[in-house]
Amino acid sequence: MKRLWVWAAFAAALACLLPAYGDDAAHTPGLKFTLAEAEGYALRNHPRMAASQFTADAVRQQIREARSAFFPQIYGESTSVYAPYDNQTGEGTRASALGGLNNPTIYSRQSDGIVVDQLLTDFGHTYDLMQSAKFRATAAADRVNAAAAITVLEVDRAYFDLQRAQAVLHVASETVKTRQTVYDQVAVLVKNQLRSTLDQSFDEVALSQAKLLLIEAKSGVSQSEAALSTALGFADAQHFDLADEPMNLTLPGGAEGLISSALQQRPDLAALRSDAFAAKRFADAQRADELPKITAMGAAGVNPVADDRLLNHNYYAAGVNVEIPLATGGNLDAKADEARLLQRAADANVIDTQNAISRDVRVAWLNLQTAKERLGVTAELVKSSSQAQKLADAQYRLGTTSIVEFTQAELNYTESQLQDTQARFDFQVDRALLNFALGVWR
Repeated sequence: MKRLWVWAAFAAALACLLPAYGDDAAHTPGLKFTLAEAEGYALRNHPRMAASQFTADAVRQQIREARSAFFPQIYGESTSVYAPYDNQTGEGTRASALGGLNNPTIYSRQSDGIVVDQLLTDFGHTYDLMQSAKFRATAAADRVNAAAAITVLEVDRAYFDLQRAQAVLHVASETVKTRQTVYDQVAVLVKNQLRSTLDQSFDEVALSQAKLLLIEAKSGVSQSEAALSTALGFADAQHFDLADEPMNLTLPGGAEGLISSALQQRPDLAALRSDAFAAKRFADAQRADELPKITAMGAAGVNPVADDRLLNHNYYAAGVNVEIPLATGGNLDAKADEARLLQRAADANVIDTQNAISRDVRVAWLNLQTAKERLGVTAELVKSSSQAQKLADAQYRLGTTSIVEFTQAELNYTESQLQDTQARFDFQVDRALLNFALGVWR
């Protein structure tokens, strides 16, 4: 009995607090979205999409970087040298060879010219690097699609979570109104000594529970609006007016067929496959790096400032350079082994992701099937609990049942409505999860 009076006091406190949680937020004009519009908005405005697209654009530049080695490399050079003239030997100052092999004769001059290098062949090294860059660019483009799939999934979940929270808020509001009406009626009966104060205490407890549910429901709506705002790319929380999404109760075919489709459609798996191809071509390039590299070179220019007795005022030269790696201290072998191991790691990542996708599709399909079965059960539960609540209400008014049975029937009806709401939007979310597992998004 003491606990009932505690609940009654708590109900009075809640009655004072509830105006602060009034329906102002519910009446605040919100952004209108259908599910498709919300998905499209997020794909255009979410910073994740911009980041993935910029990354893909940057990776594509690596193709140009690798391909540039096939074209002539042209450099401009300008050199100014002062070397005192030796009158006895008739030569310029001789340079020491201690720092490396070089031309030991230096003349005072000022030279301007152009040097041209043209790769003739490196036996596939540059070509394999270019092909590896192309596969990396393909992987980056696939990751843009993967970012889009993640963005759409986040929007779908947040969209249905907000609709669920709004539906729960509606149930809570109606429950408060109903129990307030009952409480007022019982209070009149108690005043007229037609019901005991125990009945009024039970009604106070039921009304307090309904108000607690309403407070939690309003908080849930605010949290869900914040989540949807973030999923759409907003910096601040927004209010929304969301359109209902038709519920498609048709289940897709068996899990095995869906797994085959997912392995063909998942963009994250496609990106990993491209990474594996890129790693293979890079490994080929590293092995080719141990082969000779043949380059044609040419230089031409003028010496506007030079001693006529020592240098011509024009110069030109051409030649072919063959670079053969003889001993690099194991550097090239280590690079080739590193690339080969990274290729094997990339192949293993593909297999691991394929296994994970198979699991995700099976789990998502089973969850969707279970969610559909729950829909039928919760609909029947709402129907039966509604009938039980109406019967208990009639019997209580006739005085043939106690307040305990009546409040329990009301509690069961409210609980069934919440479970039905949960089941309906769980089904929508589970379908979105299955679409993501299959690599399908709008």
